[in-house]
Formats: sequence, C-alpha cells, structure tokens
Amino acid sequence: MRLTRRTASLALLLGGLAACVSERPATGPEPPPGGGSTVAIQNFAYVPPNLSVASGASVTWTNQDDVSHTVSAEDGTTFDSGALAKGGTFQFTAGAPGTYTYFCRIHPFMKATLTVTP
Repeated sequence: MRLTRRTASLALLLGGLAACVSERPATGPEPPPGGGSTVAIQNFAYVPPNLSVASGASVTWTNQDDVSHTVSAEDGTTFDSGALAKGGTFQFTAGAPGTYTYFCRIHPFMKATLTVTP
C-alpha cells in the first residue's frame, strides 16, 4: 500500500492522539492505602453525596476543585479538615455509629452525609 505524505501525516497524528487518550490518568481520588472509602470534592459538591461505612473504616476526601474547601461535621466536633487546597486530602476513621451531616465552611451550600454502621 502506497501512502501519500498527507495520509502518512494523518496516520501519525491519529496514532499520537490514540496514545494520549489511552494513557490519560483516571479522574477521582485514589483509594486510601489498606482500603477504605473515598469522596471526591469536585464542581462544588461531595461525590458521592451520601456514603455509608462500617465503624472503624477510613474515609478519604480529596479536593479536585481549583478553590479551597473544608469537610466539616455539622455538630462542630466529630471532624473538621480545615481548608483543603486543590489536591489536598483529609482522612477520617469512622467511630460511633450514626448519621453525620457535613458541609464546607467556605461554601455552606455544599452538604453531604456520612452514615456509620456498627
């Protein structure tokens, strides 16, 4: 098969694009070492917005937005990450069973729940 210069250039371009797409890293937070659950902070939301874990399990939040956020329990005592810049993470080990509503102190409209089971 004889390729013209234009066809050869197009083949090289498409091959390069395919390599870029296949090597693109996955989005979302990496699972915490040793297991556990993850929550992404993206587009001014906690994803997933409702999470259920067993007592003793770890949960790791990762901020994927370009602005800072917090992970703050509404009760004011259970957990509070402080401000997390882009790429920042916060880990919490679930204790007493119950449902904990949390929010972002910087953007109070951001809310989610963590349910801890026995």
